[in-house]
Amino acid sequence: MQKMWLPSRLYQLLPLVYLLAGLLMLAIFGDDPLGRLSGFLLCAAAVLIWALRAHGRSKAKARKP
Repeated sequence: MQKMWLPSRLYQLLPLVYLLAGLLMLAIFGDDPLGRLSGFLLCAAAVLIWALRAHGRSKAKARKP
């Protein structure tokens, strides 16, 4: 199976895209429980990705002499 690589710029923007999509879902479908759930899940995914990347960067920085 061939690995799929995203361009670096797109990879860095993915959490922002998730956050904007989540906020858009909340704005458009906020009254619907499924829309609210989808919006919150997309926002949570964005926050989780940012936190994991920050944690990884701090660990990588600590390993360098």
